Amino acid sequence: MAMAPQLDPGRSIEAESAGLVFDLIDWQGSGEITQPALAQALLQSGLLMGADREDRARALAAQAAERASKIDKVVFLDALSMALDEGKQAVESRRAQDGSSSASALGRVNTASAPLPPTLGSALCGICDDVRKFYANEREDYRLAADAQALSENLRRREEMTRMSGIAMRQESEHQGVQEAQMMQAMEFNSAWSQNMTEFERQAREIEEGAIRRHQEEFDAFRMKMYGRGDMSYKYSRDLLSLKASVAAHAKMGDYNGASRIKKRADALEKFEKMKLENLHATSVATKELQLRQQQQMQLEALRRRIQRGREEHKEHWLMGAQRLMQSHRNMLSDLKSKQGLENMRAGVNVKLEMQSANAAQTQYKIKTNFSSTLPRVDTGKRMGVRPATSQRLGSTA
Repeated sequence: MAMAPQLDPGRSIEAESAGLVFDLIDWQGSGEITQPALAQALLQSGLLMGADREDRARALAAQAAERASKIDKVVFLDALSMALDEGKQAVESRRAQDGSSSASALGRVNTASAPLPPTLGSALCGICDDVRKFYANEREDYRLAADAQALSENLRRREEMTRMSGIAMRQESEHQGVQEAQMMQAMEFNSAWSQNMTEFERQAREIEEGAIRRHQEEFDAFRMKMYGRGDMSYKYSRDLLSLKASVAAHAKMGDYNGASRIKKRADALEKFEKMKLENLHATSVATKELQLRQQQQMQLEALRRRIQRGREEHKEHWLMGAQRLMQSHRNMLSDLKSKQGLENMRAGVNVKLEMQSANAAQTQYKIKTNFSSTLPRVDTGKRMGVRPATSQRLGSTA
């Protein structure tokens, strides 16, 4: 088997691959191909869909020929790009129709059976396969057929690697997207709880300051009540009352000297008893003030303990919520990894199926036309390489 031309990683993948396929079609090396050959390539690329795909292939080839003096590699790539855009639009339209019909029938959009968008790599593989069949069956040039087969396999491997790489990049993007979303969710969660704690501390501070203010007002009212009674009423002892009566009796009898002596004793005793009573009253008031302060301090400490319990409950709820959120994030990442792992296990088969689905339009068309474009596998007496009369190509690469 002939070796396929080596792909240069420094060049554009699309331009390089299209150039190699172009060289296969331009087997004489003239640097250009005919308009029918371009139309045949567009038809076999699988980019054009529908019953009028042959007319669309001819029309695109005609447009490409009108824009340039000759159909070279650049024009060939531009025509494929136009067909690729048209194929993508057709797929999007098909998906929209399938989605609307599925939504009206089932109440939801079913995208599982929607067709995949075409790619230039799969289109080039389809062209290579057609060129290989042409060289092998019609021209019987097996060297060029081998080159086409080798290039097709090379392009198919590259397309599979590209799609696998795309799957890996998409999975990495999904993983990063989930992590960024989780980070944003965690930041919003912490911000909300931080605001909640700030509001709790503000309310706790207002409640504590209000309690201290009420205690001070209560204490001031108590002192005003204790010291705002005016002159004290003293309850003197019996001895002092007897001395005062004796003073009055001696003065009434005219014994002023005796009354003076007794009055001095009575005044001294009255002064002592007043001082004693005032000290007792001050001690009683101070004791009551101390009791009131202690009671207020106990109430304030009880209030602070309730506030601390509320603070600890808030922090515990915050921690429990953060733990549940972290567990939810871990479960989400674990589910994503499991899903991606299962996808990676099936990726190889899925990519091959996607590559095969790129030529589904041609297969359906062949089924509808009873495979009229396919050479018979049994000996019918026809010369090898000659197609049946019902099979016509849009163009010849000869």
